[in-house]
Amino acid sequence: MNRAKGVANSLLSVGAVKLNVKEPFTFVSGIKSPIYCDNRKMIGYPEERKIVIDGFIDILKNKNFDIVAGTATAGIPWAGFIAERLNVPMAYIRSAKKDHGAGQQIEGANFEGKKVIVIEDLISTGGSSIKAVEAAREAGAKEVEVVAIFSYEFPKAVENFKNANVKLENISNFTTLIELAAEKKYLNSEEKEIALKWNKSPNTWGK
Repeated sequence: MNRAKGVANSLLSVGAVKLNVKEPFTFVSGIKSPIYCDNRKMIGYPEERKIVIDGFIDILKNKNFDIVAGTATAGIPWAGFIAERLNVPMAYIRSAKKDHGAGQQIEGANFEGKKVIVIEDLISTGGSSIKAVEAAREAGAKEVEVVAIFSYEFPKAVENFKNANVKLENISNFTTLIELAAEKKYLNSEEKEIALKWNKSPNTWGK
């Protein structure tokens, strides 16, 4: 089983991903979705957690970087696991600067002149990840890119990362997961085809 498929299998096996084509989930934005993804659940399962960490390590072994930085809050534990495994400095990035104390947005390692990998759990449109990258750049990072556990593969995300000049890599993705879900009979063939149309046009799907 390849990396993307192995991680997708782990997400499905612990219920971090839920699928329902007939009675879709509703996002806060109002979007109807056949998938609900909560990767935070993964940290509670040591064997499956290791598969995700190994996925990150596999991608990172070909990169030159100084610091791993988790996005608050979902990316923080993953950054911690990776930093410990690789013995590299770690930081985390808040969604905004604190309104008290020193007013820090970034805690941990100093980014000045450093190459930073931002660790994210889930990519939808990419907005929060790009904000984290912008914060890293403002803090003096020389190079910044994002590595995430899972992506919904929205065309909007591809566009947003391109416009922000940010490189993104995902360990696994929506298409791989849906294909695997059908293979393992979580979905029948008709449900699979309906689900695969979702991320192409999420605002109109299911309406």
